[in-house]
Amino acid sequence: MITAVTLNPALDKVYFIEDFQVGEMYRVGQMVESAGGKGVNVARIVKTLGIDSMAIGFKGGAVGNWIEAQLKTLGVYTGFVEVLGETRTNNNIIDKSKKTETEILELGPIIDGKDMGKFLQIYKKALEISKIVILSGGLPQGVPIDYYRTLIEMANLCGLPVILDASGEALSEGIKAKPYMIKPNIRELEYLLHREFTDTTDIVAACRDIVGDGVGVIMVSMGEKGAFLIGDNICKGARMPKVNAINSIGSGDAMIAGFAVGLIEKRKLEDCFRLGVSCGASNAQFMEIGVIDREWVKDQMDRVVIEDCSF
Repeated sequence: MITAVTLNPALDKVYFIEDFQVGEMYRVGQMVESAGGKGVNVARIVKTLGIDSMAIGFKGGAVGNWIEAQLKTLGVYTGFVEVLGETRTNNNIIDKSKKTETEILELGPIIDGKDMGKFLQIYKKALEISKIVILSGGLPQGVPIDYYRTLIEMANLCGLPVILDASGEALSEGIKAKPYMIKPNIRELEYLLHREFTDTTDIVAACRDIVGDGVGVIMVSMGEKGAFLIGDNICKGARMPKVNAINSIGSGDAMIAGFAVGLIEKRKLEDCFRLGVSCGASNAQFMEIGVIDREWVKDQMDRVVIEDCSF
């Protein structure tokens, strides 16, 4: 079982608008919606890859119930705490002609201490049946900035590897608990280290420093430019197969899901990396967020180019 913690799930709506201009009115011909939030995407993709998954977190109102029902339909186990208010809706505008993606993200409901206490009880039970824990996405309103650190420490006591995919202070606090893996993109890595990167050598050196401070592995996603995987005994770069990208939102979640499934299947780290990158490329070909084609992923894995990078 892979447990994906998604504290702030969302209804994701994606609008496809040609030549999008600020201040104009549009009648949208293409729109897709799906149960979203980074952890929800991860749980869905893990299940698509044939491994049992569980999504846990907070939900509110009709939207929250809809998200949970969507996951259950796919066979994903769930454990959501019902809270006051309505689970958020995220609106994404994709302009194919300009190749831009605009995200408008709601904050979601405020979580109080009683709700957090209920969640910790669900989380403790999930740890008993999980092999990997994935903590993904931003923290809801009311949740302390070091909450991921607390969750990682609890999983560490159970001997479970934790993959953390967060940004900003939630990431900088979370890594203090020394998770097994983090997956920042370049922007998130720059924020974490308070610096800009000029070349790939600089990125690799920075990741090596983070690994030296206790994080086991770092997977850095760079969109169509590929990704890096850096740990004590591995330093690899990957180039994705060329695809007709329609919507890249959620590709990072797909990478994490693929990597985690590789770990469950006891693959070598390089092959986990290859599976993750292939999943990310598959996700980019769908209008929906957090969707992959399992057979395509299997067929295209060998097209992912893995190269050694400098230590």
